[in-house]
Amino acid sequence: METNSNRLTTTEYGVLGLLAFGESSGYDLARAATRSIDYMWAPSRSQIYKVLPRLVAAGYAESREVEQRGRPDKAIYRITPGGLTALRVWVETVEEASPGVFTMKLFFAWTASPEAAHEQLALYRSQVERHLAEFEEMERNLSSRDDPVHSRVALRHGILRARATLEWAKEAEALLDSAAEDWKPQRLSGSRRSSR
Repeated sequence: METNSNRLTTTEYGVLGLLAFGESSGYDLARAATRSIDYMWAPSRSQIYKVLPRLVAAGYAESREVEQRGRPDKAIYRITPGGLTALRVWVETVEEASPGVFTMKLFFAWTASPEAAHEQLALYRSQVERHLAEFEEMERNLSSRDDPVHSRVALRHGILRARATLEWAKEAEALLDSAAEDWKPQRLSGSRRSSR
């Protein structure tokens, strides 16, 4: 179903990830995004409504109509096995990405192999280490007389943020290691819905 030339968008993967938690309407998906992944990916409700029919047409999701009293019927969506496979493949694909995409992959890593989260984390850590080295080199080359103080202020933000992210990566690695014994990729079910 999915080819390299027909890759899903970040929004489509995000919606699939939310659907992996269980059946939802477009409205409920928008609310779930706000409560869970909004800080790394914040789609508008209209984006979610546009994506859902595309996921159904591609075979990654299914929909059913639910009759409502006094209101129009609403569509309820659920991820298909093909959709779960596409999500799993995306999570397990290790490639340079923005921090938001990386964090989304980590958030949805419960759908994939235990190695997926470790591999994503290792790549992200190497990206941050590279950025930190570049920032520290820039700081060494700053001239206190020629550059405005604002340059140093902004650069220090980048340095301290990179260092904090590397500390977080160590903590995340330890948490993943401690959970490795119980790790099982999730199957299609509503069982994760209550843990959200």
